[in-house]
Amino acid sequence: MKIAMKKSFLILAAMAGALFTACENGDMEFPDYKYSAVYFAYQSPIRTITIGEDESVDNSLDNEHKCQIMATISGVYENKKNVEIGIRIDNTLCDGFMYEGTKGDILPMPVSHYTLSDDKIVIKKGQVLGGVTVNLTDAYFSDPKSAELNYVIPVVMTGVQNADTILQGKAQVADPHRLNKADWEVQPKDYTLYAVKYVSKYDSHYLRRGVDSYSGNKTGTEVRHAAYVEKDETIEGFSTLGLNKVQWARPTKNAAGKNIEANLVLAFDESGNCTVTSASDGVVAGGNGKFVSKGDKNSWGGKDRDVLYLDYTMDYDGIHCATKDTLVVHYRGVKAEWFNPVKK
Repeated sequence: MKIAMKKSFLILAAMAGALFTACENGDMEFPDYKYSAVYFAYQSPIRTITIGEDESVDNSLDNEHKCQIMATISGVYENKKNVEIGIRIDNTLCDGFMYEGTKGDILPMPVSHYTLSDDKIVIKKGQVLGGVTVNLTDAYFSDPKSAELNYVIPVVMTGVQNADTILQGKAQVADPHRLNKADWEVQPKDYTLYAVKYVSKYDSHYLRRGVDSYSGNKTGTEVRHAAYVEKDETIEGFSTLGLNKVQWARPTKNAAGKNIEANLVLAFDESGNCTVTSASDGVVAGGNGKFVSKGDKNSWGGKDRDVLYLDYTMDYDGIHCATKDTLVVHYRGVKAEWFNPVKK
């Protein structure tokens, strides 16, 4: 009995020692799945090219007017080879489909607006992601449609080397369309409609302080300046019109205190100087300003911040308003987005 117990103890000790050694040395291996597969993780992502500075992300590629369309591999614990995925552009994917949110047509990006760095995506050994670089041209940034959700780059996988398969889905009709979900028992992931839009470096969320001097149907002077920059008025009404042009839906009230539409257009030169004009009927505006990198010293968070100084006048509803504004960049407001394609 004692001998049997001693043998059992020795066996358990040996097993524990082996397990400890395996964990300590990192020798444990996990089997791969029965097959490996490549695919696009997202079929309808929205990529916003953020020009200028964005503290929340590394947007250095954006400032080179580039982005990357990524593919991934699954079914392997470790990718031990370079995986090559053939790709092609298929503009016909967009035919007959629109954006569910805006009801606008899903438009294939014109060939004049971009180039791809390759006709394949390589997922390098040891990695599970790989991409192809999109180079956006001057024609893209000169197109007013590029600043909003209009264009997609429709990419389809054509073949793969060093992986078993592509996740092409399982159809339940004879002639399925990749975008028509009802055609599929298992949705395909061999394509992506990669939507691309951009925001100007001057398109931000700002903290606003300044002085308004009124005459006409409204008189007096209003000073807008909180004790701390963080408590200044939050401005979210900027939108991109071009690389160097933005529109500001400026908060404006008439003599009765009623909100009125006052869209100001700020057009910048290469030095950050701008002119101010009005894009709203019944509102006349004129003036100038300057965007200064790190110009607001020891600003919110104890750091120097980008700032936009404006000096302009507005005439509306019998009111003349002369304004000096200081707009400190708060955050860019760009976030991850996706869209839903629907049949027209």
